[in-house]
Amino acid sequence: MRNIILTTIITLLSISVCSTTAFGQVDTAQVYNLVDQMPLIPNCGVMDTSYTAKQKCTQDLLLDFIYRNVQYPDSARYNGIEGMVVLSFVIGRDSMIKESKVVKDIGGGCGAAALYVINAMNPMNLRWMPGIKEGVPVDVRMTIPVKFKIKEIPPYTFINGDTVYTEFEKPLTYKGGPEALASFINSNKKYPEVGNTNCNVGVIESKILVKPSGAIEILEIHDFNNLGVDFQFESISAINATAGQWEMAEYKGRKVPTSFVIRMDFQPTTAQCEDAASNFKIAQALVAEGSTLFNEGTQEEGLAKLSEAINLFPNNAEYLYARGQAYMELNKMDKACSDLTKVKDLLLVSWVDNLLPIICNPAFQEETSRN
Repeated sequence: MRNIILTTIITLLSISVCSTTAFGQVDTAQVYNLVDQMPLIPNCGVMDTSYTAKQKCTQDLLLDFIYRNVQYPDSARYNGIEGMVVLSFVIGRDSMIKESKVVKDIGGGCGAAALYVINAMNPMNLRWMPGIKEGVPVDVRMTIPVKFKIKEIPPYTFINGDTVYTEFEKPLTYKGGPEALASFINSNKKYPEVGNTNCNVGVIESKILVKPSGAIEILEIHDFNNLGVDFQFESISAINATAGQWEMAEYKGRKVPTSFVIRMDFQPTTAQCEDAASNFKIAQALVAEGSTLFNEGTQEEGLAKLSEAINLFPNNAEYLYARGQAYMELNKMDKACSDLTKVKDLLLVSWVDNLLPIICNPAFQEETSRN
């Protein structure tokens, strides 16, 4: 399995020497390529150091910004497309980016992916210190080469300090297969009696680490309906009971630790909670149907199904996450912001930390709504 590391090399290049108007006056209507002081990122511009150091600081921060935000396009990855994309943009006297464009592309969507990151700086309210010519702020054009390179990475990752293999010749399996696992979990999980008071119903999803010894460790647990600690405890107890019942994953002939996701639904057991249990089954079916419709191109109908499920369970973080993603694809960023912010509040997860500052920015919302 091949994975992608994006190596982005940033060099701020000067192309030609600009001219001035007669008598040394600065033409503020002109876009310059070389000025007395090139544009700087504000954190670097205020440093008490040399101009050269400020330029290097700007290059480093811009490199870091692009490295953290550019996504290697799937089409380029699958077709093995590598190389250098060159972008051109103007840092205006108003500290904002304009006239951005791809001047050299390698295909596969790489140019558009790199340009998207540069264009995101304005709606994220990331401002520059403008270029200065003879003491006057002016527009300055800059170019950025962005290198896309596919590289091999190790067949494992680290989660909470544990080594978790993501590549293997033989996958992790439960003895007897998925049906045996589902049967074992259902026979070992218990619905907490306290849940019958409020008719609690929902799903708890756990990512577990199965070690070569057969021991099990809980890596992550997501209580999508906020069922509470009693339900989480029962989920963990049922999962721990599976220890020793797994066929280990193998990589290059040796057993390796790897992860597995187990979903466990909890439904009340009393007659007074029949409506809650019934509504949950309906909601689950609506989400499955809505996701299928959306992915097959019937987007508005699929979105309506997701909304029906959320009307039944307004605080289900899983449903809100699915609808938030759908809104993003439709460029309805204000609604996506609302759903994904609620997901963050309900689950206290970091999934959406990088998204929220962008999609919740009013300027970005206005810009995408016009597209």
